[in-house]
Amino acid sequence: MKKLKTLMKFAIGIYFIISCSGIVAQDAVKIDPDHYKVEIDNDKVRVLRINYNPGEESQMHVHPEGVAVFLTDHTANMKTGDGKSMEMKGKAGDVLWVDKAKHQPKNTGNNPFEVIQIELKNSNIAGKKSLHLFKLPDGMTEKQLSEFLNEMNKAISDEGYPGAGYHLYKITTDNDEYTYFMEGVWPDTATYDKIHNSEGWKAAAEKGKDMVDKIQAQELYLKAEKIN
Repeated sequence: MKKLKTLMKFAIGIYFIISCSGIVAQDAVKIDPDHYKVEIDNDKVRVLRINYNPGEESQMHVHPEGVAVFLTDHTANMKTGDGKSMEMKGKAGDVLWVDKAKHQPKNTGNNPFEVIQIELKNSNIAGKKSLHLFKLPDGMTEKQLSEFLNEMNKAISDEGYPGAGYHLYKITTDNDEYTYFMEGVWPDTATYDKIHNSEGWKAAAEKGKDMVDKIQAQELYLKAEKIN
C-alpha cells in the first residue's frame, strides 16, 4: 500500500494557498478550458483532468477543497492570489489533500504534466472527511461495493445522521493505479466516533468485512478535518 510522502504537509501549505487579497478569480474550467476538463460533475463532487504542455501557463483561478492526484512528474511555477510566486516539483503518484486555492500555475519543465483534481462540493456540511483511493480488488464488483455502501449509509441514517456517510466515484484516467475514489462525510469528529461505535454501523460493517479488508490492503487512505 502506497503511503503519503512526508512532504505532503509542507506541500499543502505552499502549493495550494488561500488568497486574502481582493482579486476576483474565476472557475478554472470556465476561464481555462484548454487545460482543465471535467470528467465527473454531480451534486457531491467535480473531477477535473488537468494537462499542461511545457511552457504553458494558466490565468488566475480558484479551486474548492479536495484531493489532487499527480499522474506525471512535474516542475512548475505557482503564482498565488496574494501576489507571491514559488517553484514546485513533484513525482508521479503524489497525492495531496488541498484546501481552497487561488493560483496561476505554469509548467516550467521540459515535459507535459497531468493531474486529476477531485473537488468536493459538500464542505459546508462536513467537518471531517475520510478519503480513499483504490483499485477494485479481484473478485469484487462495483455493484457489490455500491450495495454494501448503501447498507452502511442506511445504518448511518438510522442513527440520525442522514447527511453523513459514504460516496463512491469511478476515476477515468490513463493511469490505472487508482480507479475508484470513496469519500466519507462526517459532521465532526465526535459524530464520526459515535457512528463508528454504534451497533447499527458495526453490524453493517461486519457484513462487508472481507470486502473492506481487501480494499484496505491496497488503498491510499487519508483523513481530513476542518479547522476553521
